[in-house]
This record gives sequence, C-alpha cells and structure tokens, in this order.
Amino acid sequence: MKRILILIAVSASLTAVAQEGSGVIKTNPMGWFAGQYQFGYEHFLSEKASIQLMPGGIFGSVSLTSSTLDSTLAFESVTATRGGFIVIPEFRYYLGGEAPDGLYVSGFGRFRSVKTTLDNDASSSQTRSAIGAGFVLGYQYMLANGLTGEIFLGPQFKSTTTTSTGSYDDYGFAIEDDSDTGIRFGLTLGFGL
Repeated sequence: MKRILILIAVSASLTAVAQEGSGVIKTNPMGWFAGQYQFGYEHFLSEKASIQLMPGGIFGSVSLTSSTLDSTLAFESVTATRGGFIVIPEFRYYLGGEAPDGLYVSGFGRFRSVKTTLDNDASSSQTRSAIGAGFVLGYQYMLANGLTGEIFLGPQFKSTTTTSTGSYDDYGFAIEDDSDTGIRFGLTLGFGL
C-alpha cells in the first residue's frame, strides 16, 4: 500500500511539472537559408528568468568569385565546401508575462568557426572564427498546442580571426581579421515541454 501511495505521489508531481513546463525546444529557421542549422533548448529558472543554449552546424557549398582591377577585368569563380559550428549561450529576463510568453531582454555570447575548402584544390582552405557577445530585445509568444514563436533584434560585438592554408589567398578570396559591431536578428519556432 505504501508503494502505491509513493507511485501516486511521484506521478502527480511529474504531471504537475509537465503541465507547468520546464522549457522549450526550438530552432532558428532563418539560418537554414544560409546553411546554418541550429537547434536549442530554453530552460526556465523562474517565472521571469531563463537560460538558453543554441548550438548548430554550418555546412554546404558556396560559389566564390574574385576579380582583378587591372585592364583585363578578369573574373574567376570556384566552388567551395564549408563546414563548422556555432554556439550561442543566453540569459533571458521576461519583462511582462511569465516565461516563455512575453517581452524579454537577453544577454548572449557567441562563438562561430567555419572552414571553407576549395573544391578544385583540397589543400587550400580558410578557417574563420568569431567570438562575441551582445544583447537583444525580443518577444516570444505561445501558439496553439505548446508551440512557440519568437522574434528578436539587438546589437552584437565580435572579433574574428582568419587563417588560410595552401594557395587559398592566391585566389583573391582572403578576408582580413576584424573587430566590429553588427545586428543580431532572427526568429525561432519551438515546442514547450
């Protein structure tokens, strides 16, 4: 009898947690068009605060074109294969309603590394890594049946480093290291747990 009462208590507590929800599994479909496939998880720390981790893979083929500015105006195009990863940890605070529904502010970090290898010269590649941080203002809303939608926008600051191997730079596709600011914009679709 005691075991049955314990099983009922455990089942009731698990049902309560499932009804309240502990997080949202989500993806950023805008990145799919750029060959960046991110899937992540937002975990609720309280009614107003959450943490999120959005890792992803970057892969696909690209066409690179270089030109000379001399009198010949020659253009050269080659195809290349790229592969890499991105990781974005984030802390959110909901200003209005309860997480995950309403207006929020968020601080995030960002690390991205992509290696581009020329298809016609596999020994020639370029690896570009960026590390940065920023903050966004966003709005996440609950759709039907536990689905969520979200839109966000804010500044980001990053520093990039680039290394090349083989004759990659000879093709005229070299990119310099830099530190700059940019805009982080996106939307996610998710499912609450």
